[in-house]
Amino acid sequence: MTTARSPSSLSAKTPAWLLAFCYALMGPACAINGAFIAIAIPQLAQFGLTGLIVAGALGALFGILPAIWLARQIHAGISEKD
Repeated sequence: MTTARSPSSLSAKTPAWLLAFCYALMGPACAINGAFIAIAIPQLAQFGLTGLIVAGALGALFGILPAIWLARQIHAGISEKD
């Protein structure tokens, strides 16, 4: 079994529903991680609840990156024909 993907499967566009689904999984997870990082850094305590919310929002914003990667990996696996 080879792991190389054909050029046709790499050029296929990832469906929007799959991107939205993956972001629905990864966005909140990254937001929670951002909030935990803000809690763990003592220098961010001065910003209080506002800093915690901003850290969560930034985490959710950066959550799009792993969501895009995950959607592409899922789409490439689904679209392979054996």
